[in-house]
Amino acid sequence: MGVVKGFWQHTNGKIYAVQSDTLGKIIGGVGPLDPDDLHELDQYDYQPAIKGWLEEAVACHKLHRINPLLCK
Repeated sequence: MGVVKGFWQHTNGKIYAVQSDTLGKIIGGVGPLDPDDLHELDQYDYQPAIKGWLEEAVACHKLHRINPLLCK
């Protein structure tokens, strides 16, 4: 099964890199990240430690995918 990586922004403005499977299940993440110093998504060390928090934030509609290039 494949892996999808992307940047997500919380309603509080903080940005996270999130890794999920192709069915949308979150595997891990990293953050919060400095929006002025984002790296390529493959350069982050995704950890399952914040997985539960990310899942809850998505379920509460507080976290959404972003394209940081369009946010500047």
